[in-house]
Amino acid sequence: MLPEYINIGYKPVSSTLLISIMGIICWCFVLWFEAKKDGFNTIKFFDLIFSSITLSSVTYFGLKALTGWLAIYHPSNFLLIPDKEILISTLVFVASLLPVLLYSKKWKWSLFRIMDIYAMASSLLLMFFSFGKFLVFGQKEYLTLFLLLLILYLFVMKHRGYKYLSGVVFSIFLFSLAVFFLVFFRKSGYLLFSTLLVTIGIVNLYLRGKKTMNKSIIPEQFIEGLKKKLISREKNLEKEQQALIKEDPYLQEGRDTDNAETMDEVLEDTGKAVSDARLGIVQSMRIQIRKALAAIKLGRYGKCEVCGKPIDKARLEAYPEATKCIECATNDSQEEDIKEDRKLEGPIEE
Repeated sequence: MLPEYINIGYKPVSSTLLISIMGIICWCFVLWFEAKKDGFNTIKFFDLIFSSITLSSVTYFGLKALTGWLAIYHPSNFLLIPDKEILISTLVFVASLLPVLLYSKKWKWSLFRIMDIYAMASSLLLMFFSFGKFLVFGQKEYLTLFLLLLILYLFVMKHRGYKYLSGVVFSIFLFSLAVFFLVFFRKSGYLLFSTLLVTIGIVNLYLRGKKTMNKSIIPEQFIEGLKKKLISREKNLEKEQQALIKEDPYLQEGRDTDNAETMDEVLEDTGKAVSDARLGIVQSMRIQIRKALAAIKLGRYGKCEVCGKPIDKARLEAYPEATKCIECATNDSQEEDIKEDRKLEGPIEE
């Protein structure tokens, strides 16, 4: 078990505070990593993370001060009836989600996908917090919460984006917390918080289902035709990839024993660079085709993986492997061009 306080220099610091800070760092990392993996603009997402941290901090310290003041001057106030730890944690979590509503609308991002990312990051943060509480105070209910969240996190990491629609993970996270409160954490106000979490989860699923139903449905025959094109292209690219590997100058027979002249070595190195570049392009195209085929299998084909809007049928007809709408694809392309320009420019000397 850990001591309640650890001396850093001459000042005692709460062990749970240090563990919570590590959890917040991991929370930020998971938000950034998952946002990058899902194709969001990471620079803009950092603004979202910063806003969430700022608003959560203000809410936390504001509620701590308020409950402390009420305990002294108004000890019978109704806000003091629920367990203070659960009350503050729930309201801080809700406050952290408010910037999501603002930024998703401002940048036309998929609200449900961001909610899923926040659920995963928050589950990791709660894992740190609950395990820290268990190590310091030895309370078994916190170990139970840690194990529940760990199982949930590993399960979601395996299936998110492949088995569930965006937004479902967020509701699963809320339902799991509600079950934990009902079964293992029956402190003052637990019924209120469990009901609140279940209500938010149900509303989220309702809005998710409503949005899915309202979206235009692409004819099945049209999708089937594009699927055949994608499978055919994937097979052709696989053959091209195998041919490029066989043509690799560094893999040619007798290369190790051949005493080639300098010019021959230069030509060989140039051929290798060209071969690798072509191979990289083919591999990227195959990955994109597989993503499109996976989207067809999951029933998500024709919806932008970034903003969630329908992809224009003309774009799909011309480019069946498209998984982003033209606006999001253009934005990503412009960002890549800027990065490449910066690499070419190199560091600016003063």
